[in-house]
Amino acid sequence: MEKQMKTNGCGPEWVPSFLKVKLFNWFFEASCDKHDEGYIEGGNELRRWACDYKFFQAMLRDVKRLKIVHRPAAYVVASTFYLLVVAGGWTSFNYW
Repeated sequence: MEKQMKTNGCGPEWVPSFLKVKLFNWFFEASCDKHDEGYIEGGNELRRWACDYKFFQAMLRDVKRLKIVHRPAAYVVASTFYLLVVAGGWTSFNYW
């Protein structure tokens, strides 16, 4: 029986939920879940790159909804998380 994959918020499954909330889920959870859907659908490396790029664009839209005083920190968080996803996302992407 094939393992059923599901969205899990921001970060890989092995990261504890409380840590995800503190680091990324506090604001980017919906964008992360949409990104997870793309990873579950899978494809080739070009598809993974497209999923990651759309994810970054979604996080930047999320940041724009914040009060201007909170945006600089949120941009740093979004950029850092994006770089982490680009570097390590290959371990979670459904290549077929």
